[in-house]
Amino acid sequence: MAPHPAAALYCLGFPPERLGQLAAASGLPLWHPGDGAIRTRVVLLLGHAWEDQVTAYLTPPYSAWIEVAALADQPILDLVQRATDTDLYASFTTITANRLDLAGEILLAITAQRPLSETCRDNIELALHEALCNALLHGNLQMEGIGDLSVEALERFSTNLVRRISDPELANRRVDVVCGFCDDALTIDVVDQGCGFEPKPMGEPKASGRGFELIGASCQSFRLLEGGRRVSMRFPL
Repeated sequence: MAPHPAAALYCLGFPPERLGQLAAASGLPLWHPGDGAIRTRVVLLLGHAWEDQVTAYLTPPYSAWIEVAALADQPILDLVQRATDTDLYASFTTITANRLDLAGEILLAITAQRPLSETCRDNIELALHEALCNALLHGNLQMEGIGDLSVEALERFSTNLVRRISDPELANRRVDVVCGFCDDALTIDVVDQGCGFEPKPMGEPKASGRGFELIGASCQSFRLLEGGRRVSMRFPL
């Protein structure tokens, strides 16, 4: 992985005074559109009323997107540090990630950094979608799978989803996406704040229920880490 260029902070819907304080505490300069620093990687802090605008900020120099929500300054600074240590980084609350096409948004950011074949794009999007669904539904919201595909089962699942995402403690759990480029591969980690799980051996009846067969078929390799709260996927480029 190549050394990371200098980083800077920018914001949408975020108090400028607080941004200045965070910049001073992080040691990062503030960035403004038109600065023209090609080698600068911009960490974008997202405050309020930004969702309709975010697609315009997925291309360089933007390389990280952090939803601030109700976070205090130190957790924000911790996320900013993580963002400056990797190539692409996104951190959103569960309730926001559930509204966004997060897999599609991350894929746009990836392709803005590195041209990909159509097959590679499709594989990344499928695996990322499955990993994010796992992180949001089974991880952060602690939901069981649908089970069967009956109307009753689907209705129970939908009702349970609405109930759980209405719980502020669950809705404000975060999901992080961490992307790193090397010469011939891309790694993508999806991290949730759930309770983790112990996967059953592949091939057993209902071994996964979490789309791991699709993930495994779409990437070169993947690993489950941190007690099942982190899936790390590798894709050939």
